[in-house]
Amino acid sequence: MSGKAKILLVISALFTLAMGLSNVFVNIFLWKKSNNFIVIAQYNLMHYALIPPAFMLAGRLSKKKNGIWALRLGIIFFIMFFGFILILKNDVTKYVIPVGALFGIAGGFYWLSYHVLSFDFTSTENRDTFNGFNGGISGVCGAAAPITSAFIINANSMSAGYTIVFSSSLILFIILILVSLMLKADNYGTRLNYSKIFKSNCGDWKNLRRSIALWGFRDVIIGFLIIVLVYKATGSELAVGKFSLFASLISSAAYIAEQKLIKPKLRLISMLLGAILMFVAVLGLVINISYSSLLFFMILDSAFVPFFLVPLSSASFNIISLQHEEDLRVEYIINKEIMLNSGRFISTVILIGLLTFFGNESHLNYFLLFVGCAQLFSMAFLRKLKVFRPD
Repeated sequence: MSGKAKILLVISALFTLAMGLSNVFVNIFLWKKSNNFIVIAQYNLMHYALIPPAFMLAGRLSKKKNGIWALRLGIIFFIMFFGFILILKNDVTKYVIPVGALFGIAGGFYWLSYHVLSFDFTSTENRDTFNGFNGGISGVCGAAAPITSAFIINANSMSAGYTIVFSSSLILFIILILVSLMLKADNYGTRLNYSKIFKSNCGDWKNLRRSIALWGFRDVIIGFLIIVLVYKATGSELAVGKFSLFASLISSAAYIAEQKLIKPKLRLISMLLGAILMFVAVLGLVINISYSSLLFFMILDSAFVPFFLVPLSSASFNIISLQHEEDLRVEYIINKEIMLNSGRFISTVILIGLLTFFGNESHLNYFLLFVGCAQLFSMAFLRKLKVFRPD
């Protein structure tokens, strides 16, 4: 691997650690301050709404200059995000819409640039090595960070504990901006092809877009709802931390198993297996939302999401390669993110509507059933993809 790729791995590790420390507990913090699912849903709604336009702005900057500019802007926006949370503290629930929007903008800039740079700083010869190291590092950081935060919060008063956790993330992002100064890249000097951003582009991509939107529709479950329900059932940040730790460990093992067991000709079978068992995971929550049913969901969902998601992720890059449009990878990435976050946005709007109409969360189990079957419908489109059919 090149020196640039190694620096990008350091950036990825620090980012995963920073987000792992705080991301789960931002939603818990909002719940403790508001005791209202609608407030949390509004925060996440703005997050999902602002990611696509942020991706487009970051993409335009990346193609005109290079991905490093967008990366640094994304990190700066994350610094602002955690700075605002630390300043607002108890008043943060009054500003969930702008805070959620800032989080979406930060995420859009960071992830677009990361995807572009990871492509630019690697080659076909070392990309698997890069992804392998990145997956391993991210797995360790993603597993260790939430449980560390949980112990910190549990060992201190609520105010002090959350301040330490959010401040730690802020410091890590400041370190990240300094590390990013070590990266250099040539300017591309090209323009975004907006027709590729908004159009279906080809038959395979059209079906992939639909399946991605349906996955986003379901993604709201693991996005924030389950974590808040775990806290609501236990009243303990430590329980949430342990829950996240076990989920990360199971998921990491499942990703390894998927890589070892699933060959290209078995991708559709893998996705169907994952889709069915992810739906089964939700059924326990439909009967009764309790810690035991949430634990059942976590075990089954963490174990089988990789069997659905890995082939889905691979399909997007394979379609780009088959269309010989690698130079338009930024446009395709933005196109994909628009569909993913459209699904998330619609699902969250429905959740807010249900909570507003019924006035409480008593019907959440039916909502979970509703969104929990979305990946089954996505299979109707995924099975049509030529990239899954051997010649």
